[in-house]
Amino acid sequence: MKKYVVAKKCVIAATVGLLGVGVAHADDVGVSVKGSTLGFGVDVSKSFSDSLGARIGLNGYNYSTTRAESGVDYDFKLKLGSVSLLADWYPFQGTFRTSAGLFYNNNKASLNAKPSSGTYTINNVSYTAAEVGSLNGEMTFNKAAPYIGIGWGNPVAKEKTWGFVADIGVLFQGSPKFALDVTCGAAVDAATCTQLKADAAAERTQAESDLKSFSWYPVVSIGVSYKF
Repeated sequence: MKKYVVAKKCVIAATVGLLGVGVAHADDVGVSVKGSTLGFGVDVSKSFSDSLGARIGLNGYNYSTTRAESGVDYDFKLKLGSVSLLADWYPFQGTFRTSAGLFYNNNKASLNAKPSSGTYTINNVSYTAAEVGSLNGEMTFNKAAPYIGIGWGNPVAKEKTWGFVADIGVLFQGSPKFALDVTCGAAVDAATCTQLKADAAAERTQAESDLKSFSWYPVVSIGVSYKF
Protein backbone atom coordinates (compact mmCIF):
# COMPACT_ATOMS: atom_id res chain seq x y z
CA MET A 1 0.00 0.00 0.00
CA LYS A 2 2.86 2.34 0.90
CA LYS A 3 4.44 2.11 -2.56
CA TYR A 4 1.13 3.06 -4.18
CA VAL A 5 0.92 6.20 -2.04
CA VAL A 6 4.53 7.08 -2.91
CA ALA A 7 3.85 6.60 -6.63
CA LYS A 8 0.77 8.80 -6.44
CA LYS A 9 2.69 11.54 -4.61
CA CYS A 10 5.52 11.41 -7.17
CA VAL A 11 3.12 11.80 -10.09
CA ILE A 12 1.29 14.68 -8.39
CA ALA A 13 4.56 16.45 -7.49
CA ALA A 14 5.88 16.12 -11.03
CA THR A 15 2.56 17.32 -12.40
CA VAL A 16 2.62 20.45 -10.25
CA GLY A 17 6.22 21.11 -11.28
CA LEU A 18 5.46 20.74 -14.98
CA LEU A 19 2.43 23.02 -14.70
CA GLY A 20 4.61 25.61 -12.96
CA VAL A 21 7.13 25.54 -15.79
CA GLY A 22 4.29 25.75 -18.31
CA VAL A 23 2.81 28.84 -16.71
CA ALA A 24 6.20 30.58 -16.82
CA HIS A 25 6.61 29.78 -20.53
CA ALA A 26 3.06 29.68 -21.89
CA ASP A 27 4.23 30.01 -25.50
CA ASP A 28 5.62 26.44 -25.27
CA VAL A 29 2.45 24.89 -23.84
CA GLY A 30 -0.27 22.97 -25.64
CA VAL A 31 -3.52 21.41 -24.46
CA SER A 32 -5.05 18.28 -26.00
CA VAL A 33 -8.59 16.97 -25.59
CA LYS A 34 -9.01 13.31 -26.48
CA GLY A 35 -11.00 10.14 -26.24
CA SER A 36 -9.28 6.83 -25.53
CA THR A 37 -9.51 3.36 -24.08
CA LEU A 38 -8.80 5.08 -20.75
CA GLY A 39 -11.87 7.29 -21.10
CA PHE A 40 -12.09 10.98 -21.96
CA GLY A 41 -9.07 13.05 -21.08
CA VAL A 42 -7.04 16.24 -21.19
CA ASP A 43 -3.26 16.51 -21.67
CA VAL A 44 -1.06 19.52 -20.98
CA SER A 45 2.16 19.39 -23.01
CA LYS A 46 5.39 21.33 -22.50
CA SER A 47 8.24 21.64 -25.02
CA PHE A 48 11.88 21.68 -23.88
CA SER A 49 13.44 21.47 -27.36
CA ASP A 50 12.51 20.51 -30.93
CA SER A 51 13.01 16.86 -29.97
CA LEU A 52 11.97 16.61 -26.35
CA GLY A 53 8.79 17.37 -24.46
CA ALA A 54 6.69 16.25 -21.52
CA ARG A 55 3.01 16.08 -20.71
CA ILE A 56 0.66 15.37 -17.89
CA GLY A 57 -2.82 14.01 -18.38
CA LEU A 58 -6.09 13.26 -16.66
CA ASN A 59 -8.44 10.52 -17.88
CA GLY A 60 -11.79 9.31 -16.65
CA TYR A 61 -15.05 7.62 -17.55
CA ASN A 62 -17.86 5.89 -15.63
CA TYR A 63 -20.21 3.28 -17.02
CA SER A 64 -22.89 1.26 -15.29
CA THR A 65 -25.55 -1.18 -16.40
CA THR A 66 -28.03 -3.63 -14.90
CA ARG A 67 -29.04 -6.96 -16.32
CA ALA A 68 -31.02 -9.98 -15.16
CA GLU A 69 -30.00 -13.57 -15.79
CA SER A 70 -31.51 -16.77 -14.38
CA GLY A 71 -33.50 -14.82 -11.82
CA VAL A 72 -30.50 -12.83 -10.58
CA ASP A 73 -30.16 -9.05 -10.98
CA TYR A 74 -26.60 -7.89 -11.72
CA ASP A 75 -25.34 -4.33 -11.30
CA PHE A 76 -22.08 -3.75 -13.19
CA LYS A 77 -19.97 -0.60 -12.79
CA LEU A 78 -16.80 0.38 -14.63
CA LYS A 79 -14.81 3.32 -13.27
CA LEU A 80 -11.85 4.57 -15.28
CA GLY A 81 -9.60 7.14 -13.64
CA SER A 82 -5.91 7.84 -14.16
CA VAL A 83 -3.22 10.51 -14.02
CA SER A 84 -0.25 10.29 -16.39
CA LEU A 85 3.22 11.81 -16.56
CA LEU A 86 4.94 11.10 -19.89
CA ALA A 87 8.12 12.09 -21.70
CA ASP A 88 7.84 12.56 -25.49
CA TRP A 89 10.77 12.19 -27.87
CA TYR A 90 10.43 13.40 -31.48
CA PRO A 91 13.34 11.60 -33.22
CA PHE A 92 12.79 13.41 -36.54
CA GLN A 93 11.71 16.71 -34.97
CA GLY A 94 8.35 16.30 -36.66
CA THR A 95 4.99 14.88 -35.62
CA PHE A 96 6.05 11.28 -34.92
CA ARG A 97 7.00 10.60 -31.31
CA THR A 98 7.85 7.85 -28.87
CA SER A 99 6.54 8.14 -25.33
CA ALA A 100 7.26 6.57 -21.97
CA GLY A 101 6.28 7.33 -18.40
CA LEU A 102 4.12 6.45 -15.45
CA PHE A 103 0.41 6.33 -14.72
CA TYR A 104 -1.39 6.55 -11.41
CA ASN A 105 -3.97 3.91 -12.27
CA ASN A 106 -7.28 3.97 -10.40
CA ASN A 107 -9.27 1.89 -12.90
CA LYS A 108 -11.66 -0.62 -11.36
CA ALA A 109 -14.74 -2.71 -12.12
CA SER A 110 -17.38 -3.98 -9.72
CA LEU A 111 -20.26 -6.43 -9.90
CA ASN A 112 -23.10 -6.68 -7.39
CA ALA A 113 -25.64 -9.48 -7.60
CA LYS A 114 -28.99 -9.61 -5.83
CA PRO A 115 -31.14 -12.69 -6.29
CA SER A 116 -34.83 -12.35 -6.92
CA SER A 117 -35.31 -16.02 -7.84
CA GLY A 118 -33.43 -18.74 -9.69
CA THR A 119 -29.94 -19.97 -8.87
CA TYR A 120 -26.27 -18.95 -8.66
CA THR A 121 -23.46 -21.11 -9.97
CA ILE A 122 -20.32 -20.59 -7.86
CA ASN A 123 -17.27 -22.79 -8.42
CA ASN A 124 -19.49 -25.06 -10.55
CA VAL A 125 -21.89 -25.55 -7.62
CA SER A 126 -25.49 -24.36 -7.82
CA TYR A 127 -27.05 -22.37 -4.98
CA THR A 128 -30.62 -21.14 -4.73
CA ALA A 129 -31.51 -17.49 -4.30
CA ALA A 130 -32.57 -18.25 -0.72
CA GLU A 131 -29.11 -19.63 0.08
CA VAL A 132 -27.22 -16.60 -1.24
CA GLY A 133 -27.95 -13.27 0.40
CA SER A 134 -25.68 -11.22 -1.87
CA LEU A 135 -22.61 -11.60 -4.07
CA ASN A 136 -20.20 -8.70 -4.68
CA GLY A 137 -17.04 -8.65 -6.76
CA GLU A 138 -14.43 -5.98 -7.52
CA MET A 139 -11.45 -5.99 -9.85
CA THR A 140 -8.55 -3.58 -9.28
CA PHE A 141 -5.01 -3.13 -10.62
CA ASN A 142 -1.58 -1.87 -9.58
CA LYS A 143 -1.77 1.84 -8.83
CA ALA A 144 1.67 2.53 -10.32
CA ALA A 145 1.59 1.49 -13.99
CA PRO A 146 4.47 2.09 -16.47
CA TYR A 147 3.55 3.08 -20.04
CA ILE A 148 5.33 2.92 -23.39
CA GLY A 149 4.00 3.81 -26.83
CA ILE A 150 4.22 5.80 -30.03
CA GLY A 151 2.16 8.72 -31.26
CA TRP A 152 1.55 11.37 -33.86
CA GLY A 153 1.05 15.09 -33.48
CA ASN A 154 3.05 17.75 -31.65
CA PRO A 155 0.78 20.02 -29.58
CA VAL A 156 3.61 22.54 -29.13
CA ALA A 157 4.95 22.60 -32.70
CA LYS A 158 6.20 25.97 -33.91
CA GLU A 159 3.97 28.09 -36.15
CA LYS A 160 0.98 25.91 -35.32
CA THR A 161 -2.17 26.50 -33.29
CA TRP A 162 -4.62 23.63 -33.85
CA GLY A 163 -3.50 20.09 -34.48
CA PHE A 164 -4.34 16.39 -34.48
CA VAL A 165 -2.97 13.97 -31.87
CA ALA A 166 -3.07 10.19 -31.58
CA ASP A 167 -1.37 7.57 -29.42
CA ILE A 168 -0.95 3.79 -29.47
CA GLY A 169 0.72 2.07 -26.56
CA VAL A 170 0.46 -0.35 -23.66
CA LEU A 171 0.00 0.14 -19.93
CA PHE A 172 1.53 -2.48 -17.65
CA GLN A 173 -0.98 -2.63 -14.80
CA GLY A 174 0.00 -5.99 -13.33
CA SER A 175 -2.23 -8.99 -12.78
CA PRO A 176 -5.71 -7.89 -11.70
CA LYS A 177 -6.72 -8.29 -8.08
CA PHE A 178 -10.19 -9.78 -7.77
CA ALA A 179 -12.21 -9.63 -4.56
CA LEU A 180 -15.35 -11.71 -4.20
CA ASP A 181 -17.55 -11.39 -1.12
CA VAL A 182 -20.62 -13.52 -0.47
CA THR A 183 -23.20 -13.43 2.30
CA CYS A 184 -25.40 -16.34 3.21
CA GLY A 185 -29.17 -16.23 3.20
CA ALA A 186 -30.92 -15.79 6.54
CA ALA A 187 -32.31 -19.33 6.61
CA VAL A 188 -29.14 -21.17 5.49
CA ASP A 189 -27.65 -23.78 7.80
CA ALA A 190 -24.04 -23.43 8.99
CA ALA A 191 -22.66 -26.24 6.84
CA THR A 192 -24.13 -24.84 3.62
CA CYS A 193 -22.92 -21.34 4.51
CA THR A 194 -19.37 -22.62 5.10
CA GLN A 195 -19.40 -24.46 1.78
CA LEU A 196 -20.77 -21.39 -0.02
CA LYS A 197 -17.93 -19.20 1.27
CA ALA A 198 -15.34 -21.85 0.36
CA ASP A 199 -16.72 -22.03 -3.17
CA ALA A 200 -16.63 -18.23 -3.44
CA ALA A 201 -12.95 -18.25 -2.39
CA ALA A 202 -12.17 -20.89 -5.02
CA GLU A 203 -14.07 -18.89 -7.64
CA ARG A 204 -12.03 -15.79 -6.77
CA THR A 205 -8.74 -17.69 -7.13
CA GLN A 206 -9.81 -19.08 -10.50
CA ALA A 207 -10.94 -15.65 -11.70
CA GLU A 208 -7.58 -14.08 -10.84
CA SER A 209 -5.84 -16.84 -12.80
CA ASP A 210 -8.13 -16.33 -15.81
CA LEU A 211 -7.57 -12.54 -15.73
CA LYS A 212 -3.76 -12.64 -15.86
CA SER A 213 -3.88 -11.75 -19.58
CA PHE A 214 -5.15 -8.29 -18.56
CA SER A 215 -1.72 -7.37 -17.13
CA TRP A 216 -1.06 -5.39 -20.31
CA TYR A 217 -3.78 -2.90 -21.18
CA PRO A 218 -3.89 -1.45 -24.73
CA VAL A 219 -4.06 2.33 -24.91
CA VAL A 220 -5.42 3.93 -28.08
CA SER A 221 -6.36 7.60 -28.17
CA ILE A 222 -7.29 10.28 -30.67
CA GLY A 223 -7.98 13.97 -30.21
CA VAL A 224 -7.25 17.56 -31.08
CA SER A 225 -4.70 19.98 -29.64
CA TYR A 226 -4.36 23.74 -29.23
CA LYS A 227 -1.15 25.66 -28.67
CA PHE A 228 -1.19 28.81 -26.58
